[in-house]
Amino acid sequence: MILDTFEKVGTIRGTARKLGCARVTVRKALRWDRKKRTITDPGTRPSKLDPYRTVIQRLVLEDHLTAVLVKDEIQKLGYTGGHSILQEYVRVIRPHPKVRVTTVLEHPPGAEGQVDWSPYRVQLGGHECVVHTFSLVLPYSRFMVLRITRDETLETLLRLHDEAFDELGGVVKLMTYDNMTTVGRHVGPDEIKLNERFDAYRKQCGFEVQLIDPGRPNQHASVERPFHYFENNCLLRRRSRFADWDDLRSHVQWWCDKVANVRVHGTTRERPIDRLVRERPYFLPLPTEREEPHQDLSRKVGADFCVAVDTNRYSVPPRHAGRPATVRAYADRLELLVDGQVVAAHVRRHGKHGRYVLPEHESQFRKHSHSRVLLEQAFVRMGPVAEEYYEGLRAQRGRGAGYHLQRILKLADRHGSEAITGAMTHAARYGNYSAEAVARVVMGRVLRQQQDGAKTAPAPEPPERVRAWLEGLHVEDSDLEDYDQIIAGDGEDIGGDDNDEDA
Repeated sequence: MILDTFEKVGTIRGTARKLGCARVTVRKALRWDRKKRTITDPGTRPSKLDPYRTVIQRLVLEDHLTAVLVKDEIQKLGYTGGHSILQEYVRVIRPHPKVRVTTVLEHPPGAEGQVDWSPYRVQLGGHECVVHTFSLVLPYSRFMVLRITRDETLETLLRLHDEAFDELGGVVKLMTYDNMTTVGRHVGPDEIKLNERFDAYRKQCGFEVQLIDPGRPNQHASVERPFHYFENNCLLRRRSRFADWDDLRSHVQWWCDKVANVRVHGTTRERPIDRLVRERPYFLPLPTEREEPHQDLSRKVGADFCVAVDTNRYSVPPRHAGRPATVRAYADRLELLVDGQVVAAHVRRHGKHGRYVLPEHESQFRKHSHSRVLLEQAFVRMGPVAEEYYEGLRAQRGRGAGYHLQRILKLADRHGSEAITGAMTHAARYGNYSAEAVARVVMGRVLRQQQDGAKTAPAPEPPERVRAWLEGLHVEDSDLEDYDQIIAGDGEDIGGDDNDEDA
């Protein structure tokens, strides 16, 4: 319309007055038209794009390729031009998408919280791995709660909800999610089915749940947009390189506390931390009692007296081998139950294909087994001294080393690993590699300790009847000066006859 009116009127001022628009708008339309004419109708000026315009139009309009991919295609055909002229031409011939009409949603304070996950690739200790970022954003205050985790399981999700509500100081009335299977899913028009365990948790806390409509990400814009800010501001500060998990988590928490939640937000023109103070009175109170999130898994104890959880194996007492068991899986630990009783507790490992046997379970197994492999593992676990001594045992005893291993391990159970490693050091100094040599050193030290204890021990108290008999004896009283004269050696018979030479 501007171009047609300008062609009739002939002046920018007249065109703007007739259409009721600003003169700068008219100038912008004329510049755009001039640029379009320059690219599509170059006239006599040659261009490196000229031989490829038909190919470019097909790649853009039919194959929907980007300018970068179009350049790769036409370079194979001999194109030697630059990228900017190609990009300008692609921008002109590409149909502009229809603008979807939208509006700004107003969120009352404390009415809604939005939750989502996003994975990122980072380097931890020089090794690249994928981490999962949990984000809870309040649309009113734009306050963010971020946590870095190893997975997106239901147990992790519930635990992070607890941490987020504790940090906010209350429970948000309505929590919105995308189609997370750990939360629920759409089963029909305006009908959702919640995960039973998550439904029980949200009833305990008192909040309502809403799943956003499929294909409508703008309903979750408050939590979706900050992920780009997090990646390009938080992670790039350290070039996505961190020493370990603790370093990464502490950096994310620092960024939330010192950067994201204290900046002046571009939409609200206020700091999120300040708006949170006004929003907090609208939250629901925190529940007085919250059960720690966990998952019960049915398992069977294997012949190696272990149960499998996430490819790792965890031990129980050997007497339960072959029996059904229940694994109560928490975020950081595992409880193993047999017949409803907890028989073992382990730290939950996040590696893969490991076997974790508690020392007491290994000790119980050794009492009923002579497995050399197990004896070797238990022996070298006492430290480098034990490992070196075992090498000497194998060199001197050959196939009989297992017998000596078993006897030395029994000595360690009786006297402690520290005493046994000291004895092995002493025996190895003289080239004695046997259980008898270790036992002699240990018993010699025990005897010396007993003798030293006997020398320094105080005299025992006499029995009661002996004490009573001693107290009943009559002791003649004497003048203490008589004893002074005896000590002085004056030779006189104190208190006796002067003529008695034996006095």
